[in-house]
Amino acid sequence: MFFSKADKTVIYNAVRQFIYFCILFGFIFFMHYLSSIYRGNTFAEVYVVEDIQLGLLISSGLIFLLQLFLRPEYAPVLWLLASCSFLGATRELDKVLDELLPIISWRIGFIFPLIAFYMAWHYRNSLKKTLVRFFTSPSFYMMSCAMIIIIPIAQCIGHRSFVINVLGVKRISDIKEMFEEACEAMGYLLIFLSSIECYFSLPKTVKIKLKYFKKK
Repeated sequence: MFFSKADKTVIYNAVRQFIYFCILFGFIFFMHYLSSIYRGNTFAEVYVVEDIQLGLLISSGLIFLLQLFLRPEYAPVLWLLASCSFLGATRELDKVLDELLPIISWRIGFIFPLIAFYMAWHYRNSLKKTLVRFFTSPSFYMMSCAMIIIIPIAQCIGHRSFVINVLGVKRISDIKEMFEEACEAMGYLLIFLSSIECYFSLPKTVKIKLKYFKKK
């Protein structure tokens, strides 16, 4: 049995998605293991799960930035993705930044999207082409799933009033925190995996003029 180049691409994509699924599934049981060690502090502020979330977001941003050198033709998209990851990281540091920067706090992270918008303007001639390529890649759909987990599921289903109406007020903060933080951790892991998938799934045929990262 012989496979065409297109068939092989589909198979490779499917294999990678299966690997990502296994990693996500294993991560859930890893959190189960952490809970057996840290108990009530597992999802506490500035503790083990939140540290993992922070590490995933920073790692995702760094992977996107690394790809600027490996795949410079996608610079507008990569700058945008990296900035979103770093903004999320500053949001996770809100408790620390509240003490260091009482007024600005985590909002200082908006400097990253500003940089991304500047780079998008700089590469405006190629922005449309690279965005279209990204929006048709598996990496985009993985990130879309991550945002569904982080916002509608973690934030909306874990909303305080909703949880109180269903479960009452007994230990409501602990229940809410466990649900939100566990879902957010899964979403951030999916973003991390999508940053890796981004390199494999984006086509290598984009031809644009760049002022930065030119090969000598």
